[in-house]
Amino acid sequence: MTFLRPMFGLLPVDLQRSIRQTVQRRRAARPQTVDVLTSKAFPNLRPLKIVPALAGPCVTMVTDSVAPGQLMGGVGTAVLLAASIAHARNWRLRIVVREFRCDDLAVRTLLALQKVVFDGPIEIIFSDGSSSDPGVPLNTDDLVITTSWWGTWSTRRTVPARQIVYLLQEDERMFYAGGDQHLLCDETLNDLEIRYVVNSTLLMTHFQATATLGPANHGIAFEPAFPDTIYYPEARGARRNLVFYARPDHPRNLFLRGIEALDFAFAAGLFPATQWDVHFFGVNVPQVTFPGRPIQVHNTLPWHDYAALMRRADLGFSLMYTPHPSYPPLDLAASGAVVVTNRFGPKGETAQYCDNIIYSPLAVEALVEGLIKGIARAEDTPSRHAAYERADLNRDWATSFAPVLTALADDAAIAVSHPA
Repeated sequence: MTFLRPMFGLLPVDLQRSIRQTVQRRRAARPQTVDVLTSKAFPNLRPLKIVPALAGPCVTMVTDSVAPGQLMGGVGTAVLLAASIAHARNWRLRIVVREFRCDDLAVRTLLALQKVVFDGPIEIIFSDGSSSDPGVPLNTDDLVITTSWWGTWSTRRTVPARQIVYLLQEDERMFYAGGDQHLLCDETLNDLEIRYVVNSTLLMTHFQATATLGPANHGIAFEPAFPDTIYYPEARGARRNLVFYARPDHPRNLFLRGIEALDFAFAAGLFPATQWDVHFFGVNVPQVTFPGRPIQVHNTLPWHDYAALMRRADLGFSLMYTPHPSYPPLDLAASGAVVVTNRFGPKGETAQYCDNIIYSPLAVEALVEGLIKGIARAEDTPSRHAAYERADLNRDWATSFAPVLTALADDAAIAVSHPA
């Protein structure tokens, strides 16, 4: 009946509203099972379909997508961890994508860029849990790495808990207001039957302080790596570069608070256009106008362009309204820039990672004060370089993942000696 839609639009607005309400009431009156209603509300919670595997042991990573635009930050870290475990055990590597079909080109590129060794085949399969889904092959001793609470919840329905390792890179409860999703996420984070790997000591400290039972009792933390083949200071010209992490579609990045602080800073005469270039980088970055202040916008940068921008930066401004340090401040510090970011929980309580990272309260005046301090440090070349040289940042993933590989190997040995 699609041919009637143009005619429907010609009806009076009140009549359109009445018809829509009638249709909605009729749909709501249809008998539906709990499973159907839940599936409609949360399609990403379909249980992971499992079939017996015919090949040898495998590390299987479950995520939404490994398309090139998804591999920056957390998903990329998950790929590096899964490949590192598979390499250490001489196992195969399988990546299960739940939302978008992908090939392995972006994954291979990421491994090469980050200097993570994995020489074996990489199998990428699409599995959305639908009726046409052929299922994911799984051995009884395979390891399954999940990357989100919804992926963990789905996997938990069909995979034994002892095989699941949940890579936690944020307190995902903070994605939601109170409601069913928050509740399900909280229940997943308090699951005492699975194991957890936590990205950063800061995030682990937060989970311990909030008595989040899963990671606090069955988790191990690691610090991410910033290879010096990617992150290093490049020679800069006379003009300086301010870079702002702009993600308006991700509330926890506080885009509006960030541009409010910048508006105040520009009006106060900071970052004069004769001396500074200002860059906004992120996803779906709008064209924001500031009087007399041109902005260079970089939307959805590929890895190489992103790293090049980090290396050219003198001062970064990156907010994250969660306890995790987030990657952009650390990427910038690892590239020799000064960074202004915000405090949250244990984040910013002490000097962490690098003295070139300035942790500020989130009041606009405090952020502007942080930017003033950042300008002074960015222009003090000897102090800035000395802080960069003594930064406490891992430079290779083998060092970062070493405690994780040891802990998981010990768990596997215990499981073998005490079979369930």
